[in-house]
Amino acid sequence: MACGPCMGAAGDEPDGGKLQPIAKRSCTDILCCFLFIVFWVGMLLIAAYSILFGNVFRIIYGYDSFGNICSMENEPIEGVELSGMDMTNKSRVFFMDIRDPVRSMEICVSQCPDEMLNTNEEVKDFATETGSRLCRYDIDTSEYPTADQGLDGPCPEVVYESKNIINRCVPVQLEEFVREFIDNVIEALNSAELISKALADVYMARWAILAMCVIALVLAFLMVFLIHIVAQIVVWLIYIISVVGSIAGTVALWITWKMKKDMFEQLPELEQLDAASRNVQAFLIYSILATVFTVILCLVILVMRKRIAFTVELYHQAGKALSAMPLLLIQPVWTFLILAVFFIYVAAVFVFISATGHPTVMNDTGYVTYDPPSPVRHFWWYHAVGFIWTAEFILACHQFVIAASVADWYFTREKKKYSSPILKAIGRLTSYHLGSMVFGAFIILLVKIPRAILLYIQYKLKDSANEVAKCVLKCLSCCLYCLEKFLKYINENAYIIIAIEGGGFCNSARKALIILLSNSLRVAAINCVGDFVLFLGKLTVVALTAVSGLLIMGFQDDPRLIFYAIPVGIGSIFAYIFASCFLSVYEMAVDTLLLCFCEDTRINDGSAEKPYFMDKSLMEFVSKSSKKMNKKKKKSDKEDETDADPAAVRLHESPEKSSPTGDGPRDEVDAPLDPAKEAKEV
Repeated sequence: MACGPCMGAAGDEPDGGKLQPIAKRSCTDILCCFLFIVFWVGMLLIAAYSILFGNVFRIIYGYDSFGNICSMENEPIEGVELSGMDMTNKSRVFFMDIRDPVRSMEICVSQCPDEMLNTNEEVKDFATETGSRLCRYDIDTSEYPTADQGLDGPCPEVVYESKNIINRCVPVQLEEFVREFIDNVIEALNSAELISKALADVYMARWAILAMCVIALVLAFLMVFLIHIVAQIVVWLIYIISVVGSIAGTVALWITWKMKKDMFEQLPELEQLDAASRNVQAFLIYSILATVFTVILCLVILVMRKRIAFTVELYHQAGKALSAMPLLLIQPVWTFLILAVFFIYVAAVFVFISATGHPTVMNDTGYVTYDPPSPVRHFWWYHAVGFIWTAEFILACHQFVIAASVADWYFTREKKKYSSPILKAIGRLTSYHLGSMVFGAFIILLVKIPRAILLYIQYKLKDSANEVAKCVLKCLSCCLYCLEKFLKYINENAYIIIAIEGGGFCNSARKALIILLSNSLRVAAINCVGDFVLFLGKLTVVALTAVSGLLIMGFQDDPRLIFYAIPVGIGSIFAYIFASCFLSVYEMAVDTLLLCFCEDTRINDGSAEKPYFMDKSLMEFVSKSSKKMNKKKKKSDKEDETDADPAAVRLHESPEKSSPTGDGPRDEVDAPLDPAKEAKEV
């Protein structure tokens, strides 16, 4: 983490049409970076303590009620008679009464019982045949028939047919003694044969599922490059379907209301029921609401049509950017692998924390338990907070790398000669902006912790009769959820501004919010139309993958396959995940290009001294849109002048007629357009 002893951020003043923040940067939010490092030092100390003083074999193999760890040689515990035994050949934990595993005596055995044993004689026979003794260690097999049975032994109350699950003897038929807890599960999964066949089908179709995953990967990769072509088609479909559908629905509602009204009025007065009258009134209300909705929808589409066209152009530019940087599509894969490794690390530390503690004899039972020291119990929460904070930090770095790469591509004159954008973005991140990523992740953490606490309280009060408290908790959870989504959206755009200008997090978040509010129609068009286009892209990948899976399994025609839907469904789930990963890069690229466009038009004016950085096709789109707007404006101005004073037309035309040599004033329509004004009007 190279932050260095520097404070502040670069300015945003232009110099010769070039953005200085891209070339001249300084470290941002260093204090946050320092606090994050200190926090991680604490996490590493916890991990080191847990690994040094935690015995993970106690979690893996389990231990008996006398402190002996199964499958291992043990040291004697002071004051515990049956401790310190050699359990090398006894690798299974057996409960004297599995119906109450918390209070039951536990012993280590060499083999779990493979049949139901109802009497001590049968327990003795089992020990003689297999060598697995199911009574307390100090009870000889000859004493089994006369030994007591119960929760505390020395022999088991009842022995169920069991299987080894994580080195514990777990009965095969759990429903016999926990039926009240799993009745719903048994009803839903009452056919073990059905589940077995489904799992067998998944195994038999494993290669077909793998082929579907490969197909989905290829389709998702291709969809990124085709989406900017599809976007224009989808926009026109949205226009047609939304307008025609809303108009048709409104007309249908009015016709239905008219028919219901005529039928009601034709009935005799005595047969005109209140229910029929309310039905007519309901259709009238629906028709009015539909009409209002249709009018509003048409007005919104009319107002936003240019913004939607601008959205399509941004999608086209995003396609160009990703075509120039195809390796950027692999970025989600690296992020996923980093998150997976980090998750495995955190899970391992949690296991080691659980394995800490010294043997303690319980006063009520005399059994040995391993309780971690009081400070260690808080390590869980410390590590959980660190897990959330670091995970959000990794996602923030992922978003920054994409934004910085796309921003560099946008603000490069010779785009064909630009090289190593991803490596430069990673270098800029690690050199200057790790603190800002930490800051943004910490803000999300501040919302996630109260959400987790509220969810825990809701879980505890799920059986409570206080409906008011439940409603309040649900409302608070909903508000925090919305706040988290809003902050994530602001954070994402703040990272884009940091990538462009190199400022601190707070200042960048403020600028991002101002830009988003001042370009609200553009943002609405991108979020509404763009998200719908991306959803259709995901849906297309899933549908084509599912069809491919059906064709593959149909071509194989394996008679052992029974449920085709299960392998196809699994392949479709992977297809949706792949499509979401790839198209998330596209979505981030579009958002970055929007803010780059706004920043480009703010700093530059299109003149020779300060030319735009935007691509030629985007500049042509801006110019054409601006010319159309100027022509309409001039036409409107002429009509206004004519309405105000007919002589204005003669005054407007006279200079041209009186100056055949061209010395007179030119028509304003032919005046050169202001490039900066053009870009801002689109």
